Amino acid sequence: MNKEIADAFNCIIEFLAVRDLKEMSKDALHEVCGASKADVIIALGSDLPVVAETACRLYKAGYGDKLIFCGGIGHSTMNLKKKVAKIFNVELDQLPESEAEIYACLAKDKYQIESSSIFIDKTSTNTSENIKNAIQILKKHTIKHQQVILIQDPILQKRSYITALDIFKDSQKIINYAPIIPKLNLDGTLVNDIPYLWEGTRLYELALGEVYRLRDDENGYGPNGKRFLRHVDVPEEVNRSFEIIADKMPEYLARC
Repeated sequence: MNKEIADAFNCIIEFLAVRDLKEMSKDALHEVCGASKADVIIALGSDLPVVAETACRLYKAGYGDKLIFCGGIGHSTMNLKKKVAKIFNVELDQLPESEAEIYACLAKDKYQIESSSIFIDKTSTNTSENIKNAIQILKKHTIKHQQVILIQDPILQKRSYITALDIFKDSQKIINYAPIIPKLNLDGTLVNDIPYLWEGTRLYELALGEVYRLRDDENGYGPNGKRFLRHVDVPEEVNRSFEIIADKMPEYLARC
């Protein structure tokens, strides 16, 4: 990887890994949603423990009243399971099956969060189901949800937010908080010194795949394509970055 490719990836990642506030604080949260504490923190399933751990840290610091973990069993589940097994130094069969339940293990066993504050959806297998099932949980347990902090794999944060916009009511505020903002060195390694992130070329493939889906054309998920999402404006510099990588490193287009 060279500077041109690394810069192109960083441009794409900055577009995808959305945070509505640079760093979480009571004042910053109040500025974006009018409250210094959200009603609920929702963490969506992925193969990154940092998603659940960020949600847990925010809860412990008093930024949300309840936690919801969403995620059934999918293509990322075994990767998550292997990473969490290393964190706890246990065998794989000692962990539950779904991503939401594995997240809950981290919350209860590593962060000592009481079970009464944790709600799980262990059946959803895609982002839309994640959000819809989370709302059903909120309604079933009459949990207030005017202000919601949404946390997902940073590369999937943008699309998760766009999906949520069409499911939550306009009067409800969704606060994006990608758990980290990834950045690549010139050699393609991550600047971020955080364990159990993406393995191999997964980060590169995910990033390109997300731009491919967010583009509102015949191949994308928008109104001019599969119609899963509302229209998304993909900045020209992001499209240029995609084309640079696609031209020079087409092997990373595996998820397109």
